[in-house]
Amino acid sequence: ACIFHCHFQNGSLGLFESTRYARGHKALYTFEINGEHASIRWDLHDLNRLEYFDHRDESIIRGWRSVLVTDGDQPYMNKWWVPGLSIGYEHSFVHQVADFLKSLETGEPCSPTFKEALETQKVCEAVIESAASKS
Repeated sequence: ACIFHCHFQNGSLGLFESTRYARGHKALYTFEINGEHASIRWDLHDLNRLEYFDHRDESIIRGWRSVLVTDGDQPYMNKWWVPGLSIGYEHSFVHQVADFLKSLETGEPCSPTFKEALETQKVCEAVIESAASKS
């Protein structure tokens, strides 16, 4: 199990948590981003939907909105079934391959790059070093 707090260059705070020991969760992959006025969250168990909250909404309608991301104008969705039908976990890998092949065709970089992977590794090393030094 691992949990760490971090500070981003723009002053934002981050909290990352990971465990293999949370009973009742087979594969719980979620992320949530909270800003000054709005928040967004996503859950792999409901991967065709984003949840969005904006505090600037009028109080009478303020609340979490469910945004279905399977309409044909959403990224990647015009390549699949009838708009509105869901896609599965495996389709995300098809999207990765499509992005990679497009980058070969256009010469533009495709994310994640090796440089991005190196930056991720630096964060992991910093977390391990912090834990070892208890600081």
